[in-house]
Amino acid sequence: MHKSKLISALRTLNSKEIKRFESYIFSPFFNKIENVNKLFDIIKKYHPTYPENNVKKEVIFKKLFPKEPLDEQKLRYVMSDLTRLLEDFLSYEEYNKNDIYKKHLLLNSYDERGLDKYFLSTLDELRGEQIGQPYRDVNFYFNQHLIEANAYEHSLATKPRFISSSLQEAVDNLDYYYLSNRLRYSCAILGREMLLQEKFNNVFLDQIFEFLSKSNLDHVPSVSIYLQIALMYLEPDNEEHYKKLTILLESYSNQFPIEEIRDIYTHAVNYRLGKLNAGKEELLPELISLYKTLIKKEIIFENGFLAPYDVKNIVTASLRAGELEWTDHFLQEYKDRFNPEFRESTYVYNMANLHYHRKEFSKALRLMQTVEINDIYYHLGAKVLLLKTYFELEEAEPLFSLVDAFTNYLKRNKLISDRQRTVHLNFVKYTKKLMQMRLGSKLSVDVVRADIQEHKTTVNLPWLLEKLEEIDKKGVKKMG
Repeated sequence: MHKSKLISALRTLNSKEIKRFESYIFSPFFNKIENVNKLFDIIKKYHPTYPENNVKKEVIFKKLFPKEPLDEQKLRYVMSDLTRLLEDFLSYEEYNKNDIYKKHLLLNSYDERGLDKYFLSTLDELRGEQIGQPYRDVNFYFNQHLIEANAYEHSLATKPRFISSSLQEAVDNLDYYYLSNRLRYSCAILGREMLLQEKFNNVFLDQIFEFLSKSNLDHVPSVSIYLQIALMYLEPDNEEHYKKLTILLESYSNQFPIEEIRDIYTHAVNYRLGKLNAGKEELLPELISLYKTLIKKEIIFENGFLAPYDVKNIVTASLRAGELEWTDHFLQEYKDRFNPEFRESTYVYNMANLHYHRKEFSKALRLMQTVEINDIYYHLGAKVLLLKTYFELEEAEPLFSLVDAFTNYLKRNKLISDRQRTVHLNFVKYTKKLMQMRLGSKLSVDVVRADIQEHKTTVNLPWLLEKLEEIDKKGVKKMG
């Protein structure tokens, strides 16, 4: 029973929600089945964990029907009734979050009942509320469409002369909603295709571009912004798309809810990261500036916390830019706002990375040896950092040992994407060659450099090339 839909859903309710649910099911309007109330009374004391021993079907049935032998089917009927009420309650909770939609349904009811006076007053009220909405996101245009659709349907029977304006408003806002949402999904598709090499059917996008090229919808922020993101992905070499996106964000970022504006900025960050990974190091200051904006405006925080991958990306970028003091300040100031589940490992890994860039290799190594990292991409980053640290400390034996262990891990772990596996295996291969060359191997610097530059399918490409140059110069000195 502890794995049932009922118990699984009940576990998600917070203390306020469980009290509201209790009021809901004990209301005779929603429920008149006494055994349902009794079942809830029995199990609510175990909220929110519902330990398995306390909610076994044998235990619950005996409390529910103390004079009867176990009848699993009978218990399932009562559980099913309580589950149905819980699902209705969850729907009711979601319904109550959208006042505009609630009043749209109220307008439907007034219209059907011929309550014209109350329909018109509610319509005026709803239009006023809509104008006062702080956001002009996708949902705004959907709600605007619903309101004007209400007005149109009402006018059909009562005021035909008003049909034209309400019909046009309903159609326009439906178009704005569709275009905004379709472009938003297209941006998600294009982003995933770029980062993960997944392939989607993205039909109609060309037709949308063609339509928008002939229409002026600059007054619709969601259409304008998602259009620029899509163009940015499709024409990555045209920097004007990114620049125009940043201008739009400066003007309209306050017109989107925080979750959506975070997603929008994520597209901008991923685009800049893609450029950097392609060797466009000159764009690094722009990425740093973007991250600082996201931190200052707290856009990058989710539920008040920074995700481990965001911290890693911020630190990696700032260290590449040479902003070591800013990185240190960031880690100290925001440590308590790292995701609590991964806080310690996030802090330790990124501090170790900072020590490495300060050339404090022994400090970096000691830190890396004190923490267990469960996140797979942090784990990959930690192994790369360890290899680099062993190389700098000229610890050949630990480096070769880690090369073998890391190679096996990369080949066997099925959670690692093919691309991540490839770029990390290449890094391991080239780092091993660097150490062999440092130890006197006759491998040609020029051949290894040409191989790396030809494929460029490796993490830490600039570091590999930098170390090759150092080995090359030392070799020249010995010959002289």
